[in-house]
Amino acid sequence: MPKPKGRVTGKVRSRVRKVIKEPAFEGIVRDIASDGRAVVGHPDGRTFFVSGAWLGERLRILPAGRQGKVGVGALLDVLEPADGRREAPCSHHGYQPDRCGGCAWLFVDYADQLVAKQRRLATLIANMGVDSAVLQPIIAAPEELGYRNRAQLKTDGERLGYMAAGSNQLVDVVDCPVLSQENQTTLADLREQLPQREWRPDKRRGHHWHTLHIDDQIDAVQLNERLPFRQGNSAQNERMRAWLTEVIDPIESDAPVLELFAGSGNFTSILNQHFHAVVAAEGGEEAVSALNDLGLCGVTSRQCDLFTDASMETLLSECGASRVLVVDPPRDGLVVRAPILRQLKQLEWVVYISCDPATWSRDCRDFMVEGFVIEQVTPIDVFPQTPHIELLSVLRRRT
Repeated sequence: MPKPKGRVTGKVRSRVRKVIKEPAFEGIVRDIASDGRAVVGHPDGRTFFVSGAWLGERLRILPAGRQGKVGVGALLDVLEPADGRREAPCSHHGYQPDRCGGCAWLFVDYADQLVAKQRRLATLIANMGVDSAVLQPIIAAPEELGYRNRAQLKTDGERLGYMAAGSNQLVDVVDCPVLSQENQTTLADLREQLPQREWRPDKRRGHHWHTLHIDDQIDAVQLNERLPFRQGNSAQNERMRAWLTEVIDPIESDAPVLELFAGSGNFTSILNQHFHAVVAAEGGEEAVSALNDLGLCGVTSRQCDLFTDASMETLLSECGASRVLVVDPPRDGLVVRAPILRQLKQLEWVVYISCDPATWSRDCRDFMVEGFVIEQVTPIDVFPQTPHIELLSVLRRRT
């Protein structure tokens, strides 16, 4: 995807080299990068990425690393704060090695976070050459805190918490305000078990911690046991399902449907209420088993590697009559696109649910080349306090 003019993607982290004794400088935040960091110009023309700052703020920054004309900086002082800056409602928030790095935007009023996300998508849509009218207002979360229904905790048997921003350092977390009440209780219960000999990693094998996955629908917490995918915000997930119900309503119910990345059936159960025949494909065996347990009449599940051409060719050869395609891929997006565009000759509708605007834009461009137009893009804020954006979109083949 072409880079927007005057914008920087912010993908400089491990490539920068250490700067020794470079003096601090003052600068004004001119943009917010896709990873949530502030973009600040150095007086000599270089560009620096800085955590913990917001659009329009004047800052004092200490260069911490650079490569060529791009670098990273540490925020020393906020000389002129933005109107939306606030005291972060979490004692663990920050960007130092002893601070949790989970909520990059916790220091900004929620309303301002939403404005920034909407602005970012408006720029993306414009750079795609798409009519701005397709972009709907972002769906705000009903609760900006206490929403997270699951989390991935780290422990070394002595401490329990999250990783510091941009590092492998474990931060001991006493409480986490974005967790749901059930998960906050689970966190407290787990902390009461510290120190825990069974949670100590084998450092001789290079292990520095273990993982504890918590979920407010699961009572037992097992060490290093990965859970099947689930949307991390229950209230917003219900809004996503309601959106899907609405957008598929005008489509003929006898249209054959292919769903890719079906997971455990979160959206399949909605499709099943409207369409007579749905093929739901997913790569994970456990997720496919959970989908089958739903007993959805008219749904045929397929366990399939959705990231290789060969397996996708086989799946699509069985689903060539599909008129509706529903996809909810991970951040990588539709890695295999050519077979989809080549084999689904009767495809009329694409419902694309995305957790990464960049890969969504890339994939949509391919559909647009094949004659599809974007009819609707609805952003939804699934993870407040972070730069993450979820997109709900509909594409239709041009008649």
